[in-house]
Amino acid sequence: MPPGRKTSSGTGNPLSVLIESKILDIHSLLCKCKLCSPTATDRDNDDDCFICRSQGSLICCDKCPRSFHQRCHLPNVDDSMLGDNRPWMCTLCVLRDSQSWHYPKQMTYQEALTCRISDHLLECHHLLLCLYHADEDKIFVTDPCINVRNYTSVIKTPIWLDRVVEKLQQNLYQSVQHFECDVLLIFTNCATFNRDNAEFRGMGERLKNLFEREFKSTFSIQLQHPTASNSQ
Repeated sequence: MPPGRKTSSGTGNPLSVLIESKILDIHSLLCKCKLCSPTATDRDNDDDCFICRSQGSLICCDKCPRSFHQRCHLPNVDDSMLGDNRPWMCTLCVLRDSQSWHYPKQMTYQEALTCRISDHLLECHHLLLCLYHADEDKIFVTDPCINVRNYTSVIKTPIWLDRVVEKLQQNLYQSVQHFECDVLLIFTNCATFNRDNAEFRGMGERLKNLFEREFKSTFSIQLQHPTASNSQ
């Protein structure tokens, strides 16, 4: 498919059943194994948006098979960025291709948290795209105060993915830690409100685990090794 062109047809089925039954293993979106590194010449681009899984006018990444609505991609894609002969790469591919030189050495978890958010918008966009994609039923996307009965009587600090994006765009986060705290609060709120609902609580736990996994991979967090005193 030509660079920057749009597509609008086709269907697809989610693989959540195979994933939850452990028949398929989940690789990080930054995984560089052969199966996770297809080129544009290996296959056609997807006919459904990677984020909302619906069809329509889509922009196609020239590095991977993913397609997006311009409003679904982070950052949003302006028409001026597209053209018949102008290649376009999605945030997921930009980060994967740049990670080796962007992070020449691994950092600690605390070092990542203290980074200025303005220097790491690419990483934050990547993490949010991962969460939007994983939240197939859009449970954590919109304001729960609007649609969930008695939500504010239990949760005093509501937060949701669309609000995190707004705060990121409005430069309301100073450090990566501020961003991370808001994202984790989404799942803390979920566990608190759904303490008697195992299904919804499980959804929050799965997305929380995904976020923590991708955070370490995205920021090249070094694994903590036990000290000599701990190993005795």
